[in-house]
Amino acid sequence: MKQSWTGNKNKKFNLNFFLVGNSGSGKTHLAGTYSLGPTHFYMFDKGGENTLDKLIQKKTSKLSLDLLSSDDLSFSDIWTSLQKDQRDGFFDQMAEENGLIVFDSLTSVNQKAIKEIMYLNKRTGNKIGKPGDDKKNMRIQDWGQLLQWMTQFVGIIQELPCATITTVHLHTLTDKDNAVVARYPSVNGQFRQIVGVNYDETYLLEVRGENHILHFKERFKFEAKSRVFASKEVRNYTMDDLANAYMKGITDLPKKK
Repeated sequence: MKQSWTGNKNKKFNLNFFLVGNSGSGKTHLAGTYSLGPTHFYMFDKGGENTLDKLIQKKTSKLSLDLLSSDDLSFSDIWTSLQKDQRDGFFDQMAEENGLIVFDSLTSVNQKAIKEIMYLNKRTGNKIGKPGDDKKNMRIQDWGQLLQWMTQFVGIIQELPCATITTVHLHTLTDKDNAVVARYPSVNGQFRQIVGVNYDETYLLEVRGENHILHFKERFKFEAKSRVFASKEVRNYTMDDLANAYMKGITDLPKKK
């Protein structure tokens, strides 16, 4: 039966953001500008640790961290940690406190998954200075296993009751003449074709001079999208700006002075 719809008057900040950009484009920094509730980082990327150190010095609201970037930690270790936090009610608590959870970055998680799959399936890969052996590289079944693992990992993020941010690096594909053919999230296999599908918001981040730009529409051959905002791009917005606009129902974001 069709029902009339007048909007959600009890809207909460529970969007899933997918932030894509090159190193230094401000993904971690943007995630750290949220102050309307606690922020928790699952830090998988060693490059993001320096940014976090700076954020901790400036941030006035609650910021916590699970440091999971060590080479000694496997994909299974990360997965076990998330499942434990889910069982312990941590994500529900973050939702109650209007919190934000950041997964930084998916590229690093993907690399850990590949490393573990190669170990479990006894693929040793090519060694420096020695010819490659196809029997010791990733095979079709291994890529299928990677797709399954990564899909499950992102699935648990997208089902969380609180707002989330997942960061990922940007990969540029060029042809034989070095012309850009496409840009897409820097993860492997079929997963890169579907990873952004079920996120509410997928933004391309760019730094130009002193301006931090969020692209909400296709840009530089990358398919950015927004299900919430009608704007093409914004400059120097914080997560507080985005959260407040969403909860107030503002879709056409004003330019910041």
